[in-house]
Amino acid sequence: MYETGPRSTTALKLRDFGEAANSRLPNWGKERGRDGGVEVADTYIMSNTNPTGWPTQALLGNNMHSGLFVIPDDGDAEGRFLYDPSGSYMNKEMGSGRALYGAEVSPEDYLPYQLRDGPNVTVRKFATTPEEETEIIRRTDENGGGGWADCTTLVSKAISGIGPFRDVEETDWPVALDRQLRGLNRHVDEATGLESLRRMLAKP
Repeated sequence: MYETGPRSTTALKLRDFGEAANSRLPNWGKERGRDGGVEVADTYIMSNTNPTGWPTQALLGNNMHSGLFVIPDDGDAEGRFLYDPSGSYMNKEMGSGRALYGAEVSPEDYLPYQLRDGPNVTVRKFATTPEEETEIIRRTDENGGGGWADCTTLVSKAISGIGPFRDVEETDWPVALDRQLRGLNRHVDEATGLESLRRMLAKP
């Protein structure tokens, strides 16, 4: 979900996942020398649970936005991926499916953008395998960019049942997803500000 306002949002249902989509996915386990089940990247889930503002807050409570990104441990910028469904974070390279690939992905830019809404923003880091990351990205491609207030629905659909998210249930509510992720106690780190995010990203 995301509060409507002066920051515009684009939403369009993407094509079915196929050969064209495969060509855009990072080749985890090939170009990056994956060996067996070694984890070479991590999946990060962003929960923005700031108040949505009146009158929306009266209906939805503190339910602002959800997003996710994948960052390789080896520093390969081309393997980066960000998904911001039903959001308003803008980048010239972001397509109608609200997905961003490669060097344009900047967690250090994405988190401060979310913090404009208030301090209640948490990014949690989960260890995921190349296969799990590829499946998450495949699902986001199938989901597309969503309509108004579809952010948490699509993020939870993208991760539900996969690896450390195997017990995550689909939900429409950012606060509900945030509680699920916290309750899993499977994240390896978390950040609530730019400095803690940088420290988290610097860790292998």
